[in-house]
Order: sequence, then C-alpha cells, then structure tokens
Amino acid sequence: MIDLNEVLQEEKKLRFSEFSNQIALEFAAEVERIINAESDKPVAVRVTLDEQTILDYRTNKRQGSGWLTRKVKKVIKAQHSSMFVFLNQTKDPFQNWIGDESYAVCGGGFPLYINDQLRGVLAVSGLNHQDDHRVLVTALNKIIK
Repeated sequence: MIDLNEVLQEEKKLRFSEFSNQIALEFAAEVERIINAESDKPVAVRVTLDEQTILDYRTNKRQGSGWLTRKVKKVIKAQHSSMFVFLNQTKDPFQNWIGDESYAVCGGGFPLYINDQLRGVLAVSGLNHQDDHRVLVTALNKIIK
C-alpha cells in the first residue's frame, strides 16, 4: 500500500512546465494502454484545465461520470491528490469531508500543476481506487519529460 510521503513526493515530481489538449490526449492514451495490458475493465478519464473539462474519455462500456466529478472536486478543494486525502482523512481539515458524498475520499484524482500553479485535475475511475491512482501516476511518469 502506498504511504502519505510517497504520495506527496509524486505530487511534487509529477508537474508540467506546459500543458495542452494534445498532452491530455497522450495521457488518456497512456492510461488506456496500461489498462489494456492489465485487464479488460472499462475506465473513464477526465482532464480539467482552468475550470474547464478539456478531455472526458471512456473506454468500452464505461458508464457515468459521478466518481470522476467527485474526485475532481476533491482535488480542487484539497489542492492535493484524492489519494493524499484518503490516506490523511483522519487529520483535519479533511475529517469533515468523509461523510460528504459530493466528494470522493479515494484515489484516482491528481492535481495538474503547471509551473507550480494548480491549474486543473487528472482523474481516472473504474478500477479499485488504489489501482486508479497507480495507473494515473504510471501514465504521468510516462508522459512527463
């Protein structure tokens, strides 16, 4: 199981100097490659930038976007990955979010930092939440140069 310090290191390392719709597509394609190599489970990917959804993609037979919406909201509010919030949920200020169903207290949402400014969110949903986080981070490691 991933620990809080590892998640914080990922958040510090996996940042962009620039970001575009093309990079969002590369991210979604990399997520799909990873999923196809590991399982046949359908997943959904969302990328937001400057409060706009710039990519909303579902692999075969994936329905709905409720979890993605909740993960995105959690990352924006916490300014950390949703996995960070999950691992740190017994500590304030996150304690009061545990029962709020408009936020997802689970892995799979990741802050999109460009030049050290939080500008959006990358989110994956469809696997168990630890795997959502792992796949997301693996894809980011592949595309960030």
